[in-house]
Amino acid sequence: MLDDRKQKILRSVISTYIATGEPVGSKALLDMAELHVSSATVRSEMLELERLGLLCKPHTSAGRIPSEEGLRYYVQALDNTYQLDERDLRILVPAFGSCVSLIEMIKSASHCLADFTGYTVFSAAPTHSDGHFTFEVMRAGKNTLAIMAVSSTGTVKSVFTRIETEISAEDIERLTKILNGVFSGFPVNEIGSIRVMLFKSELEKGCPKLTCVIAPVVNLVNKVKSYELFISGGSNLLSCPEFSNINAARQYMDFLNEHDVILEELLSGNGDLSVKIGHENKLLGEMNTSIVSVNCNAKIPIVFGILGPSRMDYSKIIAGCKHVVLQLKEQIDGEF
Repeated sequence: MLDDRKQKILRSVISTYIATGEPVGSKALLDMAELHVSSATVRSEMLELERLGLLCKPHTSAGRIPSEEGLRYYVQALDNTYQLDERDLRILVPAFGSCVSLIEMIKSASHCLADFTGYTVFSAAPTHSDGHFTFEVMRAGKNTLAIMAVSSTGTVKSVFTRIETEISAEDIERLTKILNGVFSGFPVNEIGSIRVMLFKSELEKGCPKLTCVIAPVVNLVNKVKSYELFISGGSNLLSCPEFSNINAARQYMDFLNEHDVILEELLSGNGDLSVKIGHENKLLGEMNTSIVSVNCNAKIPIVFGILGPSRMDYSKIIAGCKHVVLQLKEQIDGEF
C-alpha cells in the first residue's frame, strides 16, 4: 500500500500524462501538485515508484510515465471519481425521444459516448430480442423433431433433427422440460459451455434415447447467442498521437473490420464494469490502448466498450458510461 505522498505523486503523474501525453518530470510536479517538499524528495519518491513498477522512463529524458501496473493501481485503488458537470450532461443526452426501435436507441447512446469520450465506441446487442428464450419441441415428421427457441417478443429460431428410434409424446415433453430447465430464463451471454454440459448430463439421465439431439441443440443455442456489433466514432482515434503514424493508423482501420474479434472481447468481460489496460486488452493492446466495457443490465442485455489510448481519463469515461447506460436501461425497461 502506498503512503499518501506516493499516492499524490502517482496521481499527479498520471493526470498530467493523461492531459499531455508527455513524460512528467519532478520540476513539473513541484509546480502543479503543491507537494510542499524539496525537488530531491520528489525525485526520490519517483525513483521508488519506478522501483515498484508503477512508473517507468520511456527514454533517456528525466520524465516518467505511468506503467500499465501504475494505471491499474490508479483505476483500482486511488480516489479518482469524476463528477459530471453541466457541459458533460448536455453531451450525454441520447435522443431517445425520437427513437422508434432498440437499434436506434443503442446507436444514439453510442454516438453520445463517442462525442463525450473522443474515442471509439463499440456496442453489442442480441440479434434476437432480449436474449431470453423458451424452448418448444414438436414432431415434424415420423422420425423428425423440430426444436424451437422462442423469444419473449415472438422471434423464433429452430433446428430440425432426425431421430432413429421411436419417440413418444412423453419423450418430447421430457426433452422440452429439460431444455427449459437448463437454458430458459438466462440471457444468451450467460449461456456457456458449463450450461451446455449440464444439458448433456440432464438429457443422459432423463431421456437417454434422445442424446442425438445434443449437437443440434448446441447449434441452436449458438444461433440465439449471436450479437450484432455497432461502431461509433470510428475515426476518433486517428486524432490521437498514438495513431499519428501511418502504419499505426492503417493497422487500426484494418482492425475495425474484425467484428468477430471485437465481439468476443466485448462479451468476455465479467461483471457490470471491465477495464482492460494495455496488454490486458486483446483489441490493439500492443499499441498502448485500453478498453472500458460497461454492461447495460436491462431487459435486453447490451454491452458498450470504449477503446482509447492507455492514458485515457478512466474516471471521466467510467462516469459517462454509467450515466448513459442508466438512461438506456430506464428507456428499455419502460418500453420493452
